[in-house]
Amino acid sequence: MKIRSAGAKVRRRPGRVRDMNWIREHKFISFLVLVIILAAGFLIFAVFTGGGSTGAGALGGTVFGKITEPVARLGQNISGVFSAGSLREKNEELSRRNRELQEENRKLRLREDDTQDLEALKKALRYKGGSDTEQLISGDVTAMNDSRWIRTFTINLGKEDGVKTGSVVVNGDGLVGTVKSAGRGWAKVSTILDSSRGISFCLEDSRKTMGILHVSTDGELEGYMLDESAKVRAGDTLVTSGMGVYPERITVGKVKKVTNDEEEKLKRITVETAVQFDGLRKVAVLL
Repeated sequence: MKIRSAGAKVRRRPGRVRDMNWIREHKFISFLVLVIILAAGFLIFAVFTGGGSTGAGALGGTVFGKITEPVARLGQNISGVFSAGSLREKNEELSRRNRELQEENRKLRLREDDTQDLEALKKALRYKGGSDTEQLISGDVTAMNDSRWIRTFTINLGKEDGVKTGSVVVNGDGLVGTVKSAGRGWAKVSTILDSSRGISFCLEDSRKTMGILHVSTDGELEGYMLDESAKVRAGDTLVTSGMGVYPERITVGKVKKVTNDEEEKLKRITVETAVQFDGLRKVAVLL
């Protein structure tokens, strides 16, 4: 038989050491387990002693309530935390979906605006669709000059799109002008208020009633009728005659004023342009 000396160290079992270390590291969980065990014990004791009808049962119920109350509150708090987290996730999801719907709505409005602009362009050109769609290309205005009258501006179409110097430019309201210069991805447009060349026109209701328009020194569009006896009045719509650089029947504007020049035997007119140049957003170039 082996006899252990008094000074010899007691060898501890590894399993017990690990258990003690785990308990020390998880004090809260250990305490919670202990509370649950004690509560269960009191509950069993209260049941077997007649519940709340005896002093022991009442004591057990009271003690059980005191022990389980903090545990119940802890459970409620934990449930509240998870519930709040779930609500935050739902709110974030709703916010994300709302942003997506707003973006989709914006894109739909843009597509609707583009469709309306293109339909207006077709109307201005008496465009019927079909095999000639490649003769019309639309683009956006990217820059305006800052003069009193809008005489020139830049668009996002260029040589690679078939745009060249002299190309005619229109929008949904009517005649805009011609391309002054073009490069890759851009073109500068000279409006009819900047052009020194005359515009040959006729009345919308009478192609035989013709005249010439030019830009006055104060930036207005004015002109005269080729026939002094021509019947023209304020409010009449003028369109291009097809003579010169502009195709026929593009709206130019409406007559504002008619005067008779007795000295030169001419019927002079002042015209309000169909295009509002300070609000240009989209144009089309005839290729």
